[in-house]
Amino acid sequence: MLFSIKTDEFLDRLNLVNQVIPRHTIFPILSNIRIEVKEEKMHIFGTDLDTSMSYTTNLVDVEEEGVMIVPAKTLYSMMREIKGKATFVQEGNRVKTEYDQGYFYLPLMEEEDFPSEPTISKESAHKVNINEIKKGIDKLVFIVPEDSAKRNMSGMLWEYKEGKLKMVVTDSFSLGYSNTEADLGKEPFNMVIPPKILKQVSSVECEEMWIGIDESRVYFIGDNFTMVSNLIKVDFPNYRSAIPENNKNILKVEKDLFISSLKRVSVFSDDKPKTVILNIGKELTIGASSEIGEGKEEINAEYEGSELNIALSSNYLIDFLRQIDSVNAILSFGEEDRPVIIEGEKKEIFYLLMPVMLE
Repeated sequence: MLFSIKTDEFLDRLNLVNQVIPRHTIFPILSNIRIEVKEEKMHIFGTDLDTSMSYTTNLVDVEEEGVMIVPAKTLYSMMREIKGKATFVQEGNRVKTEYDQGYFYLPLMEEEDFPSEPTISKESAHKVNINEIKKGIDKLVFIVPEDSAKRNMSGMLWEYKEGKLKMVVTDSFSLGYSNTEADLGKEPFNMVIPPKILKQVSSVECEEMWIGIDESRVYFIGDNFTMVSNLIKVDFPNYRSAIPENNKNILKVEKDLFISSLKRVSVFSDDKPKTVILNIGKELTIGASSEIGEGKEEINAEYEGSELNIALSSNYLIDFLRQIDSVNAILSFGEEDRPVIIEGEKKEIFYLLMPVMLE
């Protein structure tokens, strides 16, 4: 095996595939990446057994075809620090990488020990403009708990029917919801997708993808890449019952002004969610107090409804407000112990937040 490639181009491809490489694993072979050079192309493949990604590029000079399975983290770290072109050549059970300033060796793993690449096809997949789906992913996936003990909350629900794709996430304290137009075929489906592959989908720069599902997997195919993930086989929580239908108290407030005030006042909250008290009536007052002090601010806002006094997590509230694209945020309230809905003026995506119960 002998090939050369510009390090910046190689790094871009490695970065995408490396996102699936597990940080910690009981199977050391999964810490490696498979690279094949053949017919003037390079094919890179990585997996953690649940999620796989491959990328193909022709930005490579191949003098001798071959396969190398090498430590992914070490290769990526070295490529980040090298400028210009790097040349890879196999020498026994090692691969030597030469560049202008020097060289380094990486051990080669046995090819038969590395997992095989999943077999998928475009035949049962559907080609879609991915931009709106990416937007929904970006604005929701951060809610999914990273280390959730509740497996039914460890992914994003996709519900599809008649050209409408609903995306839902929850961590039991909050919920995010998006309704997007997407042609994913005639058959309705309901599946829970791990956040890892969704973050990959969002990170790839392209406007169109093929999306396919089977009984246990979802896959995304682009011009140069393929991503495959096992589905989370659980029943997602009944999110519909959590969404209030009669939040008639409506607050309209400038988003950035609200965020700034929340940041200042929440300094005086000493609990983990950084609880603040919203007093909503003729004015909007934000307050917090603890042993470290007390803070209170009044900001301009438009409000229609009965006077409310409600405790909310400023951490959650700020996170949701940051995702809103419009200048103003709309908050809908019911009773003081009921969920609050936070959304922008376009109402494409909304967030639901449970109040904090004070002792």
